[in-house]
Amino acid sequence: MGRPYQIFLPMLSLFLVRVDLTDLLPIQLEVKLLNVYDGDTVLLSHGSYRFKLRFAKIDSPEKGQPFFYSKGDAGLMSLKCLSRLLKNEKTLIAQIQSVDIYRRYLGDINGLSLRLIQEGCTTIYPYARFSSKKEKFIFLTQFKKAKASRRGLWRVGGFVQPKFWRSLNKRTAPRP
Repeated sequence: MGRPYQIFLPMLSLFLVRVDLTDLLPIQLEVKLLNVYDGDTVLLSHGSYRFKLRFAKIDSPEKGQPFFYSKGDAGLMSLKCLSRLLKNEKTLIAQIQSVDIYRRYLGDINGLSLRLIQEGCTTIYPYARFSSKKEKFIFLTQFKKAKASRRGLWRVGGFVQPKFWRSLNKRTAPRP
């Protein structure tokens, strides 16, 4: 009969090969804010590691995206709203849930996704994954309340769902 390590090490190597980073998620990290790109994407650092985080459950208007009924930039207003909320936070804890196709981390910071919805700074991402029906219900009711009471972006005027607006305004010419 073989020694224990002759059996244990090959089995351990099989386990290590099968483990993916996404199996270890969600991860919580204390982070530092470096930049706010738009109303749902920020640049963060954890020590010397820098990474982009996109808020997973929300979809903010793009920079340059107009309102329906009035002049103005809905994306810029959303960006300012996120910046204001982040500035009021003393410590930032990022909860990372997954990684998207653009290699951005998807997650949340201090539960700000719900607060952004409540303040009327953004809308719910159409393909958002919620942990429970209760969480989805909370997001939807807060979204309806913000829209009905005309908070944030809804005060100025409505806007096209950002995902739809992006599809209508894709660049046809290649970027330089």
